[in-house]
Amino acid sequence: MPVDDTRMTIGEHIDELRRCLIRALAGVAVGMIVCFIFRGYLWAIISWPLSVATMGNPPPMQTLAPSEGFATLLKLCMIVGAILSSPYGLYQMWTFIGAGLYENERRAIKSYLLPSMLLFLLGVVFFFCVVAPIVLGFFLDFTRGNYAPPPGWMVDWLGEHFGRGAPAATQPTTRAAYVQSQFRVTDYVSFVAVLSLVFGAGFQTPLVVIFLVRTGLVPVAAMRRYRPHVFLVILLVAAFITPPDVLSQVALGLPMYGLYEIGLIVAARGKRKADAR
Repeated sequence: MPVDDTRMTIGEHIDELRRCLIRALAGVAVGMIVCFIFRGYLWAIISWPLSVATMGNPPPMQTLAPSEGFATLLKLCMIVGAILSSPYGLYQMWTFIGAGLYENERRAIKSYLLPSMLLFLLGVVFFFCVVAPIVLGFFLDFTRGNYAPPPGWMVDWLGEHFGRGAPAATQPTTRAAYVQSQFRVTDYVSFVAVLSLVFGAGFQTPLVVIFLVRTGLVPVAAMRRYRPHVFLVILLVAAFITPPDVLSQVALGLPMYGLYEIGLIVAARGKRKADAR
């Protein structure tokens, strides 16, 4: 247990925070440089969910400004660099938190480090490999199905009764949908890369539950009693941090609540073991 001489002042805490932030940002910068060097492979990976959603025939993407392609690539490298350096960044975060704790509290904090890294990467992989192809496929199918040309009999009837001898204005030249999905590259990158970070953060839920129980801030009984409220809050959080579509919100909200229940089970077992000692 530390004595008063070893306690950090507010200024020392701020200085330690500054050093941890600089080291974390340096890790992101290194990850960004590595991503830029291997940018060809990076783009092949980031476009994989769209290729899966379209069965290997993705629509062409476009840029609408001279610098958009370069700026989007830098943004992509920064986000993926942050994901790759996330274990190091999480280590710096826990280092700062542990600087003001007792030795036994530091040991407890360190026990969260590896699970936190693994859960973050699991959230990223879950979105990238499961959620993204499903959501992209849904959007593409919705566009094709709801913006398709009218049936041929309707076109013929409109041409006969309102065309006055000329081809109907509604007569399509082909049977393709009136609206074709063609994404801006910056919108696609934002959708895939940013939501990967969101899912990685959302998968930290069980650690939050375990931390609250172990520190005595919230008892297990209270967390069980307020399950409906927690479920509602999780859905609201998922709705706030995901795009405005129900599919993405449910794809994040349901796993988060499942992880909440897993956190409750682990926390309850840990509490029983601690009480038995």
